[in-house]
Amino acid sequence: MDQIILFAVLLGAPAAGAAVSLLPRDGIELVASVAAAATTVAVSTLVLLLGTSGVFGYFYADGLTRIMVVTISAVFLTSVGYSAFYIKRIKEPFMRFRWYYSLVDLFTFTMLLAVTVNDFGFVWIAIEATTVTSALLVALERERTSIEAAWRYTLIVSAGLVASLLSVILLYYSQGSLAISQLLEKSPSSDLLMALAVGFALVGYGTKAGIAPMHAWLPDAHSEAPSPVSAMFSGILLPTSIYALVRTFELLRGSAVFSQMQALLIGFGVFTALLAAVIMSSQRNYKRMLAYSSMENMGVILVGFALGGIGAIGAVIQVMSHAFGKSSAFYEAGNILVAYDSKSMAEVQGVAKRLRLSGYLFTLSCLCVTGAPPFGVFVGEFMILAQAMSVGNTTLVILLAVAYMYAFIGLNRQSIRMIYGESSAAGQDGGRPAPQPENWASVAIPLANLTVSLVIGMYMLPAVLHAASGFGL
Repeated sequence: MDQIILFAVLLGAPAAGAAVSLLPRDGIELVASVAAAATTVAVSTLVLLLGTSGVFGYFYADGLTRIMVVTISAVFLTSVGYSAFYIKRIKEPFMRFRWYYSLVDLFTFTMLLAVTVNDFGFVWIAIEATTVTSALLVALERERTSIEAAWRYTLIVSAGLVASLLSVILLYYSQGSLAISQLLEKSPSSDLLMALAVGFALVGYGTKAGIAPMHAWLPDAHSEAPSPVSAMFSGILLPTSIYALVRTFELLRGSAVFSQMQALLIGFGVFTALLAAVIMSSQRNYKRMLAYSSMENMGVILVGFALGGIGAIGAVIQVMSHAFGKSSAFYEAGNILVAYDSKSMAEVQGVAKRLRLSGYLFTLSCLCVTGAPPFGVFVGEFMILAQAMSVGNTTLVILLAVAYMYAFIGLNRQSIRMIYGESSAAGQDGGRPAPQPENWASVAIPLANLTVSLVIGMYMLPAVLHAASGFGL
């Protein structure tokens, strides 16, 4: 009963925050959302520390669930905090700010529901509800491009989730149940139907996760949404969709078609990582560049989960580390956008001379999400690569290494040019713009998230050294 109460509070806090945010009192929306976010962080941390596992009423939890709820809650808190700085600078918002905070709270509620409920049907409903609660957030800045991106996001993702609904139907028809805990413990009764279910899940949930070639909505939505919403999209929405896909794929373990579907998921993951890594280097919009980086990370994470073993552990580490590192990058992108009023890298040069702390943190965030040691993403990517080596898949090792290299060079070359390049804006010293004062919260929040990713990497570094020693490295 105590565990049920924990999950009820975990989901109830953002739901209550959403309701209170709509009350007609000035400033109550921010207070309610911060309180809701702080409560979810406290409860999810308690769930993690208690090692909560098993079935609790309508809820199901294991190690992956615990990691997901902590990650979602933490990014929720920092996004709400950063929103207090960012959204008040929007001149003509698409909606009142109380609606913005209410939708952010509901968006978080739907993601937490998706990773805690013990029913594949409700997982599908929750994933679909993330679209309903977040589509209007994309259009907050009332630009023509942001409204178009919101429509594209809604149409493409909703169409994709029709495929995942077929996956749920096939699951029930094949297994006679949708309870996650029960299905994980029983062998598939029909290999063909289960393989079809996983295939439809790959298309449906893969669309929401930004897996190529179903990713067409992702660059536009991430680049046009307000920076705190972009942080939630990249940091926690995409992994939540990966979670739903992985839960479905897990049901195939031990079946005759497991290796074929494993190869299919690995193929889509590698293709996504390579495509995003190549496209990333040619971007001229720094928020779109970060969006393709998220897509590359999701491809690698999908490969890790499909490989299993230490690859799956690496994928979990990368989910957490990428969430904190990428949210930090989007917060800093928000600082840059507020200062320059442009998303074009050609118009945004010499950031370190104008926004010194934001420029430095943006550089570190880009290094973090592209796998620079000792950040956590490096640990995750190394463990996934080590698993590919351990199973003797040389082709996969080479393709992953190429994706890592292209992503690292492409993103960091672009970001360094933008942050440390010469600005064309004239300043007090004849061509060098004078440094501007920076809001402490707009710097402290991304710094905190970046520090978490660094701590994860340092904590898990012994695992990397152990994996490396197994290959004589």
